[in-house]
Amino acid sequence: MGVVHDVWLVTKELLEATALPWPSEEREERLAAVDRLLLEREELLRKLRPPYSEEEQELGREIIVWNQEIEARLLRVCEEIRRDLRMTGAKRQANARYVHPYEQPLSFDGMFYDKRR
Repeated sequence: MGVVHDVWLVTKELLEATALPWPSEEREERLAAVDRLLLEREELLRKLRPPYSEEEQELGREIIVWNQEIEARLLRVCEEIRRDLRMTGAKRQANARYVHPYEQPLSFDGMFYDKRR
């Protein structure tokens, strides 16, 4: 049961490491930990060789369920990062417009329309 049990342990650690929420302050550290665990699990998965005992098959089913949960959590974190990047870009653009209000023209067609006539 050696390698399957090791994969199970690393997957359990990975499940705990991906637990939400991920505060922005510790996001980088947690991503590094998740990356390390994923690399470790990848190496262990390469060592897996059938046949598997009944207990190993049960651990494998549990690993599959956990893996789906891990993927869902990582997708949520990815979406949070994308949202933060979009917000940062929007803030930077709004700040640039505030600092340089006349840098971009207000009307793009070059026409002036006088409402009084």
